[in-house]
Amino acid sequence: MDASSLDASRVTVYMKDALTIMLENRPQNPLVFLADYFHMVTQVKNPVNRAYRYIKLSPQDRAVFMDNLVAAFTMLESDGGSAGLTGEEYMKLLQHICADFPEETVRILFQILGKADKERVGFQDFLGGIKACMYFEEFLGEAEDLFLHHAVEEPAPGSEQSVPSTALDMLIEELASRTHVQDRQTPSSRNEFVRACR
Repeated sequence: MDASSLDASRVTVYMKDALTIMLENRPQNPLVFLADYFHMVTQVKNPVNRAYRYIKLSPQDRAVFMDNLVAAFTMLESDGGSAGLTGEEYMKLLQHICADFPEETVRILFQILGKADKERVGFQDFLGGIKACMYFEEFLGEAEDLFLHHAVEEPAPGSEQSVPSTALDMLIEELASRTHVQDRQTPSSRNEFVRACR
């Protein structure tokens, strides 16, 4: 097979893209990453699913996370044909991220972040919504670890086994400060958000 036939089938474009993304994200298992990448570009036709995969490529504390967010936004934006993406696409993407969240929490989170189906969503709103959901996902993971840690410990004789409320309050306050809910929402929205966490 010569270079022109590789170019015609876009293999070289996909290989360059795969290697660039792999080098930027440094996955733990590069072979699994490459298999997932080629599955995504050949099988996954839904742009929302592809955007979700871009967002989940690396943890949000890595510098490349922002590049992945821009790639996801650009992919959805170009699919819509005008500035921003639709509220419908945005909400579907948030639903993917929040798939394992408690139902009541999702309802409140979507009430705060929600957009109408035809409403255009700019990058700043996209960024805020994705980061809020991902911080909440991180919070739920930390809360689960906290519960598992206390479930493993043997309770003192005659005492009830529970997670100290101060530890839960610290997690909730950390989540609220990371998502800047207090800066963007009314006090009642923030209180609903904190109640949902508890």
